[in-house]
Amino acid sequence: MKSIGLVVLAMFLASTAYAGDTIEDYIREYPNQEQAKMMNAWLVENSKGEFHFTGLVDPTDATVVTPQATVDYGYNWFSVSDAPAIISVPTYDKFFSVSIFDMEHNVPAVIVNPSKPILIRRPNQDIPDGDFTVVTLETDQGLALTRMVVIDNMKEVRALSKSITMEGGRGDMTRNVQRFSPQIEASGLAIIKASLAHLNPDIAFGDKSGDVGYITSAGAVMIGQLGTPADTVRYGTVLTDEFGQPFTADGTYTLTVPPGIAKESGYYSVTVYGADNKLLIPNQQNIYDRTTYSSEPNGDGSYTVTLSPDGSGINGIPTGKPFYAILRAYVPVLGADMTVKVTNN
Repeated sequence: MKSIGLVVLAMFLASTAYAGDTIEDYIREYPNQEQAKMMNAWLVENSKGEFHFTGLVDPTDATVVTPQATVDYGYNWFSVSDAPAIISVPTYDKFFSVSIFDMEHNVPAVIVNPSKPILIRRPNQDIPDGDFTVVTLETDQGLALTRMVVIDNMKEVRALSKSITMEGGRGDMTRNVQRFSPQIEASGLAIIKASLAHLNPDIAFGDKSGDVGYITSAGAVMIGQLGTPADTVRYGTVLTDEFGQPFTADGTYTLTVPPGIAKESGYYSVTVYGADNKLLIPNQQNIYDRTTYSSEPNGDGSYTVTLSPDGSGINGIPTGKPFYAILRAYVPVLGADMTVKVTNN
């Protein structure tokens, strides 16, 4: 009887050794894993509840994958475990947004050109007296991310960023992350990667849990961590050439960006990333993107962007390694066709 009991116990332990260790669990946990990984890396050199500004992002900046190049980012990982936090903001006459993320990569608010302070709270916390834009988080920890477009005015942007501050936000930064067996992790990652070709960027990012399917949410985080819902920024992925093949290091390609995808108060951008690391590609010209502000439109309002090893061609961006591109429309026209035509030269 004793041996039978040991066999039963061994079978029980084997069945529960990885309780919750399923592929579905891994994919659901993936956004939290990636958020916690970024938060903990950022906290090594920065303080919770304080903004750190990047200046113009270049290929050495690996803070987040697929960054926008001609933007000054402000990062602030914070915790409202003990009390609400308040962000003070300046007035800027060009595109300026404040995105609030939780640890599940929900985006409960993206405020474009905010006109009043932003108060971040948990559902059980009281709202103090004052005129605020109120944001309620599903998790104690989160990220406040600012984007301020730079158009040959870095000095002005740097001066304005000094007035972007947070009061509070210095609560407990502990965030639990579920671990998985190597086999489950490998299988989950394979499914997420396979889903990228079918990802619809317009529905990839949600305001709250349940807005987006768990595979879609994981795919969105993998290809564009800290992306935002489509009412603020719309995204288009440009992953292959006109024949459906990956872009090569020595190929030259022409992209045609459709007209009318951004409102007058917004702008378009096409940014190129290395296929190996999802970061900007180093080049001697220090050109990583083309935008409304750095390219000339065609007569019909569309834009031609050339991707070539040396950056030559109309509105050229240097490549020189296997790559892909992402189209963004800031302050987008909802429903506009975001399809980029690709031509092999």
